[in-house]
Amino acid sequence: MRKQRLLSAVIAVIILSLTLVLPAKADPAQTPEHQSTLATREWLVMLYQNADDEVLEQDIFTDLNEAELVGSSDAVTVVAQMDRYDGGFDGDGDWTTVKRFLVMQDDDLTALGSEEIEDLGELNSGDPQTLVDFAVWAMTTYPAKKYALILSDHGAGWVGGWNDDAPYEGSSLTINQIDQALATILAETGVRQFEFLGFDACLMSQVEAIAGIAPYARYAAASQETEPAIGWAYAAILDSLVTRPKQTGRDVARTVVRTYIVDDARIQDEDARRAYVLENYGVEEDVDPDELAEQERQSVTLTAINLTKFPALIEALNEFAFALTEVDPAAIARARTYAQSFESVFGEDAPSPYIDLGHFANLVVQFTESESLEQALRDFTRAYKAAILAEMHGAARPGATGYSIFFPTPNLLFAVGTESSEPSYTAYASRFAGASLWDEFLLFHYKNRDINPEVVEPALLDPKLAASFDLEEFAAPLLGDDVDITSPGIDTELGMAPLEVSSDEIGEGETVLLATQITGDNVGYIYIEVSRYDEESDAYILEDMDYVAAEKTVEVGGVYYPAWSAADLDDFIFEWEPTIYSLSDGETEAFALFEPVIYGASDKDGEYEVKGIYTFADSGQERYAVMKFNGLLEYKSLLLFTGAGRTGAPRAVTPRAGDTFTISQQWYELDEEGEWTVNEYPGETLTFSGRPFTVTAYHSYPGEYSLGIIVTDLLNNSAAEYATVYVVE
Repeated sequence: MRKQRLLSAVIAVIILSLTLVLPAKADPAQTPEHQSTLATREWLVMLYQNADDEVLEQDIFTDLNEAELVGSSDAVTVVAQMDRYDGGFDGDGDWTTVKRFLVMQDDDLTALGSEEIEDLGELNSGDPQTLVDFAVWAMTTYPAKKYALILSDHGAGWVGGWNDDAPYEGSSLTINQIDQALATILAETGVRQFEFLGFDACLMSQVEAIAGIAPYARYAAASQETEPAIGWAYAAILDSLVTRPKQTGRDVARTVVRTYIVDDARIQDEDARRAYVLENYGVEEDVDPDELAEQERQSVTLTAINLTKFPALIEALNEFAFALTEVDPAAIARARTYAQSFESVFGEDAPSPYIDLGHFANLVVQFTESESLEQALRDFTRAYKAAILAEMHGAARPGATGYSIFFPTPNLLFAVGTESSEPSYTAYASRFAGASLWDEFLLFHYKNRDINPEVVEPALLDPKLAASFDLEEFAAPLLGDDVDITSPGIDTELGMAPLEVSSDEIGEGETVLLATQITGDNVGYIYIEVSRYDEESDAYILEDMDYVAAEKTVEVGGVYYPAWSAADLDDFIFEWEPTIYSLSDGETEAFALFEPVIYGASDKDGEYEVKGIYTFADSGQERYAVMKFNGLLEYKSLLLFTGAGRTGAPRAVTPRAGDTFTISQQWYELDEEGEWTVNEYPGETLTFSGRPFTVTAYHSYPGEYSLGIIVTDLLNNSAAEYATVYVVE
């Protein structure tokens, strides 16, 4: 198999924890009457736009311009609070403060024409009080029968998001802080619930994150995967609302999903499309909007959520999790390993823990023969579908079904589950931890700790009672004092015979056979790894890596995984052809390591990535970056992360001319104890010039190579054997 590639990850997310905004205790004498009884307008739409970030500033600015294509009407008032970045995009006078706008109709997509209500100076949009102040101001100034609040910025699942390093480095909003901010807003305004809540941010359609907003709104929309720079189709969403203002949040949520990307102004407007295509694809001629939309939708997801059905979903999840206690734990681990996964925010040393909940549940049943679990799945599926109004996913995320969930491997569970963990799973997503059995299931799965179904508190999701709970009561560290993780019932013994090669020399056009015997009942993925010896540094540079295809590949829900037979493992043979790959910006060409991201049945099904450092030309700011390619090694997208080493919230970026990408190289070096360790160093720097980078394959350089077969199990343990081969001219 040539070039199919997946993500790995470890926890290093450091988010400055801010004091939670506690919901105000309502004084009957001071609580305002429910605004819906006084209002004449049907809707107030509030856009909380944290663009105080060089990655997203121009994209969020464009989103507000898209909203202006429709603007407010007599029945629908649209207001926005935008926080801009100092040092990046310089459009519209290059203001860098926080401003509030009454959004008015305007056809110019490059400059704001809305009424500026107030310039608030520099504020911290990663402070929950800033969110509270905006929403309370908007809801008391423009009372309406129904309220929509859309939060735009970086997202990271249950970890939160909405980062703002000015004026305070490391500020962001956790799910608990968003939870408590929403409670405060409703308490101070006297509004019972939001009609619609939107996360225009990455990775937020996760049951842990949605639980934090479920008591405060009737409907919502969010994405399981990272979002592209293009964002939501604000003009189409508002046009639908202004045209039919009597519609409910159910209709709005569905419209958000239906219009996503396909109806975006940067797709449909000819001038905007031409500029977008030139910036992202380096193509100057006009492109068909349908073709562009299809390309942009390949790796995206979006879910319209019925929050009124969410408590029933969590109840069904609890029953399903309890039913899993009667299932072979190896089958559960296999389902976790092969379930549709999404981008990780936890670093490089573990597979992504963000997996599709529906796909996982179906895989578990496939890997077991349990009638009781099949019945639990049927019950769960009914509740799951009822809590989803609409869902879309691109062809590159075929196993996406609407909601994701956090299911880590042991090392990552430890990283987020102790007293000193930052972030902490239960402390950041406390409402979900209290209402669900999922955290208890994780302890059962990895520590064989009994599950008590009575520990859950369903009232945490009750809109009438939710604000009365102290979330700290549900924030105890997941592992407590007993941090030993044993993974009972899952055989973690992997064994390999020494690697044999058919020849220790290979020339151009030739291949070498690698043979070994692999033992272990729970083999997950097998990789080929190729490193070239560098005499000057006395170290090996990692030049190539790929999945090894099993004799049989199985597909469930559009996702492929290897089905290793005993014969495959007992007589393992891999044929290697020396190949390296380069990236070119049109002027400079440099070697790059393409790592496997997605296992596929053929080349076209796979996905690869190249890691590096992205540098903004204007500010010199650097971000950890991952460049994505499809299985044919065609450029797809570029993700930047708010933290170091693939931690923090990711977001797709549109590269600007002059910005650079420094390719990361991985080297095997001997440490002081004589052990081989992998260290990462900067390689060549390529410059963006309005055209995507291209990939070329070459025959490997002559020299000494270390060829490795690496076997991983269902818990991400690994075994490896290596052999030396010389590539000759």
